[in-house]
Amino acid sequence: MNEAEVTAPDRRTVNRPKKKSVTSKKPKASPNQNLEVEVPFPGIEAVMHGNGAVAHVMEQVCDGVIGYPITPSTEISEIFEAYRASGGINVWGRRPFFFEPEGEHSAQSGAMGAALTGGKYISNASSSQGILYGLESHFVTAGKKIGGFVLQIAARVVSRNSLNVMAGHDDVYALLPSGYTILFGSNPQEAADLAAIAYRSSTLALIPAANAMDGFSTSHMQSEVRLPEPEMLKHFLGDPRDRIQCPSVAQEILFGARGRFWQLKHFLEHHSLEFEALAFKELNIFLGENELQLEQDSEETLLETTLQWVPLELQGNWKRQWIHAHRKGSRQRVPALVDPHSPGLTGGVQNQPDFQAGIADHITHFASEVPRFVVQAMKEYTALTGREYRPVQTAWTDDAEWVLLGMGSVTDDAEAVASYLRRQGHRVGVVSVKLFHPFPEADIVHVLQGKKAVTVLERSGTTALTQLVNQALYRGVENHRAKRHPGIPGLAGFPLVNTGIFGLGGHDLQPRHLVAAFENMISGRNVPFFYLGSRFFTDGASPEMSVIQEQLKKAYPETVSMTLETGDNPHLLPKEALRVRFHSVGGYGTIASGKLLTDILAAVLGLHSKSAPKYGSEKSGAPTNFYLTLSPEPVKITNAQLEEVEIVISPDHKVFEHTNPLNGLVPGGTYIMQSGQSPQEVWEELPDQARRTLLERRIHFLIVDAFGVARRHAPSPDLQIRMMGVVFIGALCAHDVRIRQGVSREALLDKIQQQVEKKFGAKGPEVVESNMRVLEEGMESTREVDYLKQNYLEWKPAAGESKASGLEVSANMGIHGHSADYQGLGDTDYFNASVAKPFKDGSIDESPVLPGIGLFMPSGSASWKDKGLFRLSVPEFDPDLCTGCLECTLICPDAAIPNSLHEIHDSLNASLEAIKLSERQRENLHRFLLPLTQGIRDEFRNSESSIGFAEASARALDQLEGLQPQARNQLRQALARLNAFPLARTRSFYDAMEQKNPGSGALYSVVIDPWKCTGCMECVDVCGPGALVKQPEERERLQEMRHNFRFLSKLPDSPARFIKDALKPGGDSKRLMLERDNYYAMTGGHGACRGCGEVTAIRLITSANRAMRRQHYLEHARQLEGLTEKLRDKILKLENVKEQGSRLERIKRTMTVLDRRLYQFESGPTGHGPASSVFANATGCSSVYGSTFPFNPYTDPWVNSLFQDSAPLAKGIFEGLSATNTEEIKALRIAALELQDSYDEKVHDEYFKYFSWSDFSGKELALQPAVIDLGGDGATYDIGFGALSRLLSTSTPVKVVVLNSGTYSNTGGQTSTASYMAQDSDLSRFGRAQSGKQERRKELGLIAAFHPRVLVMQTSAGLMGHFLRCVNLMLGTEAHPALMDVYTPCQAEHGIADAAASRQARLAVESRMNPVFIHDPDGGESLGKRFTLEGNLDPTEDWTRINIEYIDQDGNTALKEIPLTPADFAATEGRFRKHFKSTSGEEDLIPVVEYLQLSAGERSYQIPFIWSVDEDKHLIRLLVSDAVIGLTEERLRNWQMLRFLSGQPVREMEKSHRVELQEWKERYQGLMNRHEKNLDTIAKGMSELAASSRMPSSSGMADGLMNSMVSTPETLQETVPASAKAGPWVSITEEDMPLCSNCKSCYQDAGELFETTTILVDGAAKEVARVIPGVLDDLEITPELLAKTERAVADCDSEIIRFQPRQ
Repeated sequence: MNEAEVTAPDRRTVNRPKKKSVTSKKPKASPNQNLEVEVPFPGIEAVMHGNGAVAHVMEQVCDGVIGYPITPSTEISEIFEAYRASGGINVWGRRPFFFEPEGEHSAQSGAMGAALTGGKYISNASSSQGILYGLESHFVTAGKKIGGFVLQIAARVVSRNSLNVMAGHDDVYALLPSGYTILFGSNPQEAADLAAIAYRSSTLALIPAANAMDGFSTSHMQSEVRLPEPEMLKHFLGDPRDRIQCPSVAQEILFGARGRFWQLKHFLEHHSLEFEALAFKELNIFLGENELQLEQDSEETLLETTLQWVPLELQGNWKRQWIHAHRKGSRQRVPALVDPHSPGLTGGVQNQPDFQAGIADHITHFASEVPRFVVQAMKEYTALTGREYRPVQTAWTDDAEWVLLGMGSVTDDAEAVASYLRRQGHRVGVVSVKLFHPFPEADIVHVLQGKKAVTVLERSGTTALTQLVNQALYRGVENHRAKRHPGIPGLAGFPLVNTGIFGLGGHDLQPRHLVAAFENMISGRNVPFFYLGSRFFTDGASPEMSVIQEQLKKAYPETVSMTLETGDNPHLLPKEALRVRFHSVGGYGTIASGKLLTDILAAVLGLHSKSAPKYGSEKSGAPTNFYLTLSPEPVKITNAQLEEVEIVISPDHKVFEHTNPLNGLVPGGTYIMQSGQSPQEVWEELPDQARRTLLERRIHFLIVDAFGVARRHAPSPDLQIRMMGVVFIGALCAHDVRIRQGVSREALLDKIQQQVEKKFGAKGPEVVESNMRVLEEGMESTREVDYLKQNYLEWKPAAGESKASGLEVSANMGIHGHSADYQGLGDTDYFNASVAKPFKDGSIDESPVLPGIGLFMPSGSASWKDKGLFRLSVPEFDPDLCTGCLECTLICPDAAIPNSLHEIHDSLNASLEAIKLSERQRENLHRFLLPLTQGIRDEFRNSESSIGFAEASARALDQLEGLQPQARNQLRQALARLNAFPLARTRSFYDAMEQKNPGSGALYSVVIDPWKCTGCMECVDVCGPGALVKQPEERERLQEMRHNFRFLSKLPDSPARFIKDALKPGGDSKRLMLERDNYYAMTGGHGACRGCGEVTAIRLITSANRAMRRQHYLEHARQLEGLTEKLRDKILKLENVKEQGSRLERIKRTMTVLDRRLYQFESGPTGHGPASSVFANATGCSSVYGSTFPFNPYTDPWVNSLFQDSAPLAKGIFEGLSATNTEEIKALRIAALELQDSYDEKVHDEYFKYFSWSDFSGKELALQPAVIDLGGDGATYDIGFGALSRLLSTSTPVKVVVLNSGTYSNTGGQTSTASYMAQDSDLSRFGRAQSGKQERRKELGLIAAFHPRVLVMQTSAGLMGHFLRCVNLMLGTEAHPALMDVYTPCQAEHGIADAAASRQARLAVESRMNPVFIHDPDGGESLGKRFTLEGNLDPTEDWTRINIEYIDQDGNTALKEIPLTPADFAATEGRFRKHFKSTSGEEDLIPVVEYLQLSAGERSYQIPFIWSVDEDKHLIRLLVSDAVIGLTEERLRNWQMLRFLSGQPVREMEKSHRVELQEWKERYQGLMNRHEKNLDTIAKGMSELAASSRMPSSSGMADGLMNSMVSTPETLQETVPASAKAGPWVSITEEDMPLCSNCKSCYQDAGELFETTTILVDGAAKEVARVIPGVLDDLEITPELLAKTERAVADCDSEIIRFQPRQ
C-alpha cells in the first residue's frame, strides 16, 4: 500500500479528486469511505504553482493591486499585471489598476489607501524584509478596520547574518502582533482556495487578512490544482460595492446604515419650508406609522402614496432619496473609511486617556469575531467546491499517540511520512494549522488531548508556533482545574512538546528526517529541541576540524543532542511513479523547459505531477536543477529534492565538471545529455567514474545537440534557449520506454501537440508549429551512446593523460584572504574547510555547524570558481592584428583577459623554463639570451615591413654566433614554445617606445583565462582591428588556452615604466590595468550573467581605486618611516636633557600611534597593507552576483545590509573608519608640530580635543579606504532614494556608484523610476490595454546635482574614455560626496546579446537615451561652467547622425545616413520589440525626426517610421508606436534641458557675436587702410552690437570691442586666430581615413577631438576614426588636451593623424 491509499477516518485535508474527475469527495464518518458528491463549482483543472494559483484568484476579484517586487512573491504581482495589461477585467467587469511604488513600505501604505476608499477588493504581495520594512504600515492597516484587503505572502526567511530568498516563516511570525487574520496553505490548491476565503473573511470581519504559503516550496512548486471558477468567486465573494447586513453588533453600531426612515426624515428637515404645513405634517405622520414597512419596501409601493404630500418640484429629489436609501443596519460589503460623500477623519492623534480604549475596542468587538467569520467562510466555500477547510486540518489524529504538527508545505510531507509509519504499525497523526492568527487554541487542545508527544515543525529560528501550541495546552490544563479560558476544553494531561527546526532558507528536508523526528518521540531521550537536516559534528573530519569539533563539544555539550540520527529514506511512491531531474545552469531555460515537460508528461501519461526548480540566487550561470515527480496517485513530498530518479536530463554539456548528474539515477534509468560531439567522443571525455557508473547500472545513455537544433529554428538568441528545452522534451518522449509505453510515434506526437496547443495556442499557429518542428527534430536527432559495443569497451585513455583542470593557476593570480589577527574570520583555510569544500563535494546540506557559518567569506574566494564550464565558444587572439588598445581587458567583466607587457628577455627566459633541460644546459643557454634579445630588436628595427615576433626571433637566432648545434636546437625548442604564446608587437608599447628610447619597447599579450572566461564574446565585439575572433571551444583549443595561461602566470608583471605615469594629469589611466594587483582588485568568478555591464563598471572602479590608494599608501609609508625616525631622535634628545614633562609623554604617545600606523601601512595583519576601499552594497543583482556563497570576488571589505539602506550604511562606515583614523591623523599633526617645536599646549590641546574628520585635509582623507556606496537603480532611484538624498546633503566624501540598468534585474526585470517609457517589463507589461511603462524616467543625476555640493557624473562604460575620467574624478573627490550614475545594460532584461553590453551602452549615449554629463560643483560660479556635456556626439544638435550599412538592389554594400534617435535605439532591444513592425507600404510614412516637428493635428495624417535593415541586410522601414514616439519626445526634452544647463545657448550666442565682431574688425581694418572718415559710424555700430549681446561683463567682450577701435593695423593682425593663417592643428584627411585600423587610440583617449564613423572602402563598410567635424572652431586647447592628442598621434596604429602643436 502506498501513502496515497491510506485514508484516515477524521481526515480533513483537501480532498483531491482523481485525475480528470468532475466531482469532489466529501469525507463521511466511517473509515475509508468517501462519497462522490456533485458540487456546483468543482474547479478548473490545471497544473500550476502557488504564485500562479493565487494570482488567478486576484485576477478575477481584485479592483487593484499595489505591490513591490521581492522574491519569492514578485511573480504574483507580475502575473496579475500581465493579465491586466492584456486587457483582463475582474468578474464584475471592471479593469483593475496596478501600481509599483518605490518600496514595500509605500506599497502597503498605497494598498491601504486604496482599500480605505471602500467598494474594492485590494491586495499587496510581499515577503520577508518587505513585510518587516512595511510593518508599521501593516499595523495601521489592521487597526483601520479595513475589509476586503488581503496581503499575499510567499513566506521567506528574514536576512540575518546573510541574505537568503528561500522559504521560512520569519516574516509571517513578525506579522503576528499587527492583528492580521493569517491563513496558511500547504500547497498551490490551498493557496488559491485560502486566498478566496481570505477575501471573504476579511469582508465579514473588517479585519485585513494575510494569505501565506511557503516561498518556493509552494510558491514555485507546480502541481495539479482545481482553480476556483470566476463564476464561483463572483458568487462566493459578492461585489464589494453591494450592500450586506452588518454581521455583528459592533459593526452595525459603527457601519450600519440609519435606514430609509431616517434618511427621509433628514431630507424633510432640510426642505421643511418648501412644503405646505398640512402636507408636511401628514407626511411625517405617515412615515412614523409605517417606519418598519418603509425599510422593507423593496418594491417601492409606499413611495407612490407619499407623493401626494410632496411638492411637484421636489418629487424627483424625493424619489431619489427613497430609492437610494440603504436598508437599516446594512453596510457596503467593503465599507469606505475615506468617503467624499460622508466626510470624516481617520488616523487622528489619541492622548493618554483614550488610546487604550481604542485598542480594547478593536480586540474585543472586532478581532474576537474573526474565528467565527473564518469558519463561516470555510463552510461556505466547502459547500460550493467540495474542498473542505477548517482552522486546523487533521489526518489520523483520532487514534494517534504521536503527532507531527506544522504549518505550510511541510504538513504534506508529514502526511506522506505518517502514512508510511502507519503502515509500519505506528499510530501517528498529522496536524496542519490553516488559521495561524487568531490562533485556534480550542481546536489545538481538542486535537492533542490524550496524545503522548507532539513534535512541532518550525520553519523559523524563533519558535512562535511552538509557543502558541504550548500556550494553548497550558490554558487547557488551567481549564481542567478551573474554567478560565472560554471555549478551550479542559486538559488533564500535557503531552510532551518537542520542536524541530527545519527547512530554513530552503534547506533540504528528506523523509528520513521526519522519520527521525518521530523516532525521537518514541525514544527514551525525547529531545525537546533539534535541527532537522543539520549536523553539529561529523565523522571523518580533518585533523584540524577534529580539534575544533572537540573544542565545541566541550564548550557547548547541549549541541550533541540537537542533531537526530537518520537512516535511509523510506520509499513513499508507488512503483509506477516516475521521477525526473534536470541538471543545468541558470540562463539555459531549464525552469521553462521543466514546466513545459511537466504539463506535457502529466497530460500524455495521465499522471499526477509535482515539480519544482532549485537554483541559486544568481540570475544565470549557477547550477540549476528541476525536479519532476509523476505518479498514478497524488504526490505529497514537497520539501525534499529527489535523491533517487529514473530520468536525468542535462542541457549543461560540462555538467560532469561541477557535479555528478548520475548520482541517484536508478539502475536501468535514462540519462540524456547535451552534446554536439559524436557518441564515441562523448564517451571518451567522460570521467572514469561516470563510465563505471553507466556500465554498472546499465543506464540508457542518450545525447542530443539541443543547442544546434535550437539555433536552426529559433529566430533570436532568447528563443534559442527556450527552444533548447523543447528539444530535450522530444528526445525524452521518443526514447524512454516508460514514456512511450508502446504508443506509436504518431499517436505520441498527437498527444504532445494537444498540450503544446494548450500552452502556446494563444500566440498563434506559427508558434505551435515551430515548437512541434523543434520537438520532432529533437526526437530524430537524439543518438544513443551504445557503450556496450566493442569499440567503446576497448577504448582506454592515453597513458599519462591528465584531466586536471588547473584551476589553481587562475586562482593564484588573485589575492586571497589571510589575517594574523583572526584564526577563522576572513581566513581562507578555515573558510575552505568549513564552507567551500562542503559546497564543492555537495555535502553542504549536512556539513557541521561551525562558528561563523554564513557570516563571512575571505577576500578573493571567487578566484577558485571555474566560470568556463558553461560556454560553447571562446575568443581567439591574432597578435598580428592587435594594436594594443586595451579595450578587451577593460571591457571584460570576468577578469579573464589580464593583458600584459613583456620584456623580450623575460619571455625568452620563461620559454627556457618551459622546456626540459638540465641545470647546466639551462645555465649555458642563459648566456645567449641578451644577444638574442638584442638581435630580435634589431630585426624589428631593420625590417622593411612590420614582422611578428616569431619571424624576428627566428632570424635573430639564425644570426646568433657561437652556438653549438645542440644549444641552437634547444633555443629553437624554447622559441617554438614562446611562439605558441601570443606576443604582439604594437605601435603604442613597442614602436613608439623604441623611437623615444631604443631598448624600452615591450611586447604585448592578450591571453584568455580559460577558467574565468564565460564566452560572452564582448571582447570580440569591441575589438576594432579584429584581433579577437569567436571560435567554437574544442578540446585542442582549450588545451592551448590552458597552456598559454600557465605560461603567462610564470612571466613577471608588466614593467613599471609603462604604468608609472598613468595617474598623472594627461596620463593614460587605461594602463593601470596592466598591473596585476590592479587588474585583480576584483577577481573573476562572480555570479553575474555573461557579458554583464555592471561588473565591468565595478571592476574598473576597484582597479583604479586600488592603483590610486596604493600609491598614496606607499608614499605615506615612506613618510611615516622618516617621521618616526625623527621622532625617535627627538625623544632621545629630550631624554638627554632630562625633560620628563608632558611634552615628552605626548611625543612618546604620538610615536606609539605612528609606529602602529607604519606597521599597518607597510604590511598589517594580511601582509598587503590597508584595504583600498570598503563597499556598502545595497541588496540587488550586484549583491547577489558579488556575494553568493562560497564565492567572493572582492579583495577589499564588503558589506551588505538591506535593499534600502546602503547610503546610511556607507555613512556609518565612513564615520566609524574616520573615528578610528582620527587618533592617527591627530598624531601626524602633533608630530609635525613637535618636530618644528611649535606645539603650544594652550592652543593645540584645545584644538585637538575636538579634532574630527571634518578637520582632515584632502590628502589625509585620501589615506583612508574609499567608502563606496554601491547599488542598482532600484536601491538608489526608488527604495533608497530618501536615504541617498540625505547622504548627498552632507559633506561626507562617500563615493556613490549607481549601476543603472533601468530594471530590477535580480527579481526578474520589473520597472523602476529609472526605467524608460514604453519599456516592457514584468510589472509594467506591454499588452492590448497598455503599452509598457507609462511614466517618465526620473533623472537622478540632475536631482543629485542640485543638492548642496555634489560631484555628479552620468556616464557609460561604452564610452571608456569618459567613464575612466569620471572614475578618476570620483575617486579623487575628498571634499564632498560624489555620485556616478553608470548606464549598465542587462542582457536578459534589455533583450540584447551577451556580447552587446558595451555596444548598447555607447548607443544609449549617442541616441540621447542616456546622455553623459559631469556636474562639478567646484567648476565655476555659473551653472553652465559646472555642467559639461563633453563625450556626447554633436552636443549642439538635437540628434547626431550615423551611417547604416545595407545591401542595395544590385547586391552592393551601401550606406544611408540617418539621424540617430531613441526610437532607433529602442528598435535594437527586446524590451521595446513589440513597439515596432515592418511595413512595405510607403503612403503617409514620415521619418520620426520629421514627425516630431509636426503639430498634433498634422500628426493625425502621418505614420512615423525609422530606417533599419532586415536579417539579409536589406533596407526596411519600421513603423513606430505612439509609446515610443512619446519616449523619443521625452528623451529629446531631457537632452535639450541638459544643453541648457551646460550653458550651451549662452555659448552659442557668444560664438555668434564673436563672428559678427570679427566682421566689424575686418571692416575697420579695411577702412583704416583706405583712410575712410566715417569711423564714428562703425564704432557706434560695434558698441551697439556689444550692448545687445547680453554678455556678462566678465566676458571682456565690450572692452575688447573698444580696444579694437583704437588698435593699429598691426595689433588687429595679431588678433586673427592662427587657424586662419594655417591649417588645422590636428587632422585626419579623407584620403587617409580608409587606412585606419580602428585601433581606438584617438577617440578612446581624446574623445573631445575624435569620433568613429562608417565609410565604404572597396565596396565594404568600415568603421574608422576621424576628427569631429567643426570641433576645432571653438575647442579650448589645454595642456591636458595637447598631451592626450600627442599620445593619440604616437599610438595611432595607422599613423594617419596629422598634428601641428599650438602654443
